[in-house]
Amino acid sequence: MFEIGTIRSQLNELAFQDGKRAVSLGFVAELFPDKSPAEVTTEIERLEAQLRKQELILERGREEPEELFAVQALKYRAIDLSWIANGIQWVAKITTVALEMFVPAVIGTWLDQKLGTHFLGVLGLVVGVPLGVWHLMKMTKR
Repeated sequence: MFEIGTIRSQLNELAFQDGKRAVSLGFVAELFPDKSPAEVTTEIERLEAQLRKQELILERGREEPEELFAVQALKYRAIDLSWIANGIQWVAKITTVALEMFVPAVIGTWLDQKLGTHFLGVLGLVVGVPLGVWHLMKMTKR
């Protein structure tokens, strides 16, 4: 009676509004003209089951309760963003180690210029690089 493929293609042509898109199937009296109320109820339940298998919903119209609609609702899934937090932690760790290696050499070079010496920049490297490597190894063991 109802072609789910046709209903689905009609739905695909529509845009979502408020997280849903709906296509009218028609009015109950027009869809089941020669059926008794009990048979209509059975047919609506059968149609509802058919649509549910396709992840669609059967709804009645708001203005016209006798009008039936096939409705497709957006699926909301929980999004796991823990990988972003993990990535940010690693960026912070790498930046910390890089600064531990680099900043002592920069400070030593600046002091060399201010004091007129030539060994503090090298001393900064000699202290900074092992400090950074030690901290990196300590972080990766955790």
